[in-house]
Amino acid sequence: MAKDEVGNKTSMFVLLLCVGFLFKLAMGTAIPAVTEKPPLQELPQVHLSLRAQEEIRQLEVRIDNAEAAALADLTTSPDHARRVALLGKLLLFDKNLSVNRNEACAFCHMPETGFGAPVSELNMTTVSYPGSVRTRFSNRMPQAHEYATYSPVLHYNAMQGDFVGGSFWDMRATSIRLNSPVAQQAQGPPLNPVEMGLIDSACMVYRASQRPYRVLEKESGACRHLLLNGRRISIRCAAYQVRRALPIRCPFISA
Repeated sequence: MAKDEVGNKTSMFVLLLCVGFLFKLAMGTAIPAVTEKPPLQELPQVHLSLRAQEEIRQLEVRIDNAEAAALADLTTSPDHARRVALLGKLLLFDKNLSVNRNEACAFCHMPETGFGAPVSELNMTTVSYPGSVRTRFSNRMPQAHEYATYSPVLHYNAMQGDFVGGSFWDMRATSIRLNSPVAQQAQGPPLNPVEMGLIDSACMVYRASQRPYRVLEKESGACRHLLLNGRRISIRCAAYQVRRALPIRCPFISA
């Protein structure tokens, strides 16, 4: 009899639970109503001033003209050192090395401004520069590299009691691998999503290999080894900047 009573009470309890659940379900409280998610709000767009847009347009014309002049020199520079520097110049002014084929390295690093920021209106307002995706802006103002071409490998100077060399204020381009701070710096922008925006160095190398200056790449070995070609290309960019720099103005050159 005791087992029957326990069984009956258990059955009654389960029945009451089922009735309660059905009651709540009927009242619409057991399962919350499915509501549509609000649409995602679009990120605010950055609207550049008309003056900034005009300066950018003029800059892009100068970049195109510089690239065209460099391409014209492809067959008129027999000297090997000059041809290596010419390759660096063509890479610096090539907009095709950005994801939307609209931004060259020179957009942020023009020779006449010490390989630094060339758009006055942006320097006075946003400070940072738009990338190939024009709604994305870089994290900092483009750094000038006129002096950095002669900066040594980052190292500790016991006499000064401080670190010396490298590139950037935080010295993150140490140049330990490439022996050139500017060459190491040049590896960053093409693969930075807020700058030139390519997904990896293979994309950069492939695009460079399709350009008219590929003959110079073959001569200098920039595309000879898949694992090294991204580094080789950045070294060619540095070679051009070194030829443009003025040694007398460089603090790292001793008498």
